[in-house]
Amino acid sequence: MTQVFSARTWLTLYCLPHAGGGARPYHRLEAAVPRGVRVVPLELPGHGTRLREPLLREIGQVVTEVIRLMGEDRSRPFALFGHSFGGLVGYETTRRLGRLGTPPELLLVSGRTSPVWPLSHEPLHRLPDPLFMAGLSRMGGIPQALLASPSVLQVYLPSLRADLRMVETYAHTHSEPLDVPIAAFAGLQDRLTDPAGMEAWASLTERSFDLTLLRGGHFFLDEPEFRTALEARLGRIGPQTDPVTTEPGPTAGPNRHGAGWSSAE
Repeated sequence: MTQVFSARTWLTLYCLPHAGGGARPYHRLEAAVPRGVRVVPLELPGHGTRLREPLLREIGQVVTEVIRLMGEDRSRPFALFGHSFGGLVGYETTRRLGRLGTPPELLLVSGRTSPVWPLSHEPLHRLPDPLFMAGLSRMGGIPQALLASPSVLQVYLPSLRADLRMVETYAHTHSEPLDVPIAAFAGLQDRLTDPAGMEAWASLTERSFDLTLLRGGHFFLDEPEFRTALEARLGRIGPQTDPVTTEPGPTAGPNRHGAGWSSAE
């Protein structure tokens, strides 16, 4: 990936898609971030504009590809944002980047409970297509636009199934917490997450943690409340501040992990 930086860019936000999703929806976040934040959606093989490429089947392979797409120059400040499956990828990528000595300033996750939390549903990835789709629909795990277009949904089924397999077979084996702050977002009506499972992200970092609860289900990234919350959270890093020592915002309250939560209601 060719890196293009503006003289005014102080942070690059790399965005990781949900299961079966592509990079395109993340371009809409460009209007929801502070000035000087560059949004870079990452496209995985077998998804979006790379639909004809072979799918990746293991989370380690996905992490390797994400780092390749980010490019070699990671000396500039950057953050990772992942929704649902993308949150898991973001977490594993942050761990790998930490070992490489180039961790992000901040890991943002949405619509994904902590990797140490039990799976919210019975595994679906081995089910035949009709039962697989019915299970995802029942949990609210498929965008309504796809449900309304069965022929289009068929195109996305292979990537959905491959990504969900990685989620459903994932086993957390790390003992050391991250040395990176984590910010989490969740929809209050999301059937794939719950507040306790989102709060469990706090145990995975030695740095600050905060959780913002929003009205909505699993897919809330286009909601004005989320965009306002995202802009505010990124703004707390700021071009002139040390993101590793980011102070909790005015709506955050401390807990035993130094974590905080807020509600957008």
